[in-house]
Amino acid sequence: SEFLSFAKALGDDKNIPLFSFHSASKGFYGECGHRGGYFEVRNPPRSQGSKTRFIDILFKQASVNLCSNTTGQALIYLLSSPPPEGSEPYDQFNREKQGILADLYEKADMIKDSFREMDGVECFGKVGAMYLFPRFNTLPAGKTDFDYCMSLLEKTGLTTVNGSGFGQKEGTHHLRIAFLPPKDTLEDVLPRWIDFHNNYVRC
Repeated sequence: SEFLSFAKALGDDKNIPLFSFHSASKGFYGECGHRGGYFEVRNPPRSQGSKTRFIDILFKQASVNLCSNTTGQALIYLLSSPPPEGSEPYDQFNREKQGILADLYEKADMIKDSFREMDGVECFGKVGAMYLFPRFNTLPAGKTDFDYCMSLLEKTGLTTVNGSGFGQKEGTHHLRIAFLPPKDTLEDVLPRWIDFHNNYVRC
C-alpha cells in the first residue's frame, strides 16, 4: 500500500500541531546503533497567557543537551540530502536503496511464511517499521508472552521482545521480531522456531 505521511494527511490545516520524529537507526538504511535524528514541528502550539514562544523553549532545551556525535550528524546530513536524480552518484545510491528495501520485504515474507506453520499464530501486515508483531492465540495455561520469549531464547538462541512491554490489550499475547538478520541466518533459525513453537503450545 502507498505510504501516507501525517504531514500529507494534515495538508494545509494550521490548527493542529504536528511533531514528526526520525532516527537514523530506524530508516531503511538500517544503521542501527548510530545516534542521530531530527524532529520537525508544524503549527507549533501557543502558550496561553505567556509571551514565551515555543521555538524559544526548543532552543533552550537544545542548548543544554549534548549534540549527536560526528558520525550521527553525518548520517543525518546524508539521510536528509540524498544524491539528486541525474547526479553522478544517484544510480549507485538508488540501486543500493532498492536492494535494501527488496531484501527487507523478502525477509519479512520469510518470517510471515513461518508463522503460517505455527499453531495459533496470526500476523497482520508488515508496514511501518523493521519488525513484525505476531499474535499468539494459544499459549499453555498460565504462560505469558514473556515466558514464551524467554523459553524461545533458551531453546533456540533467538531473541525477541515480549508484547506485554508495548502496552498491548490485556489478555492478549504478542512478540516483536526484527527482520534485519541476514537471510541465511533466518533460513537456519526459522525451522527451529517452528518446531519450538508447536511443541511449546502442545505441552
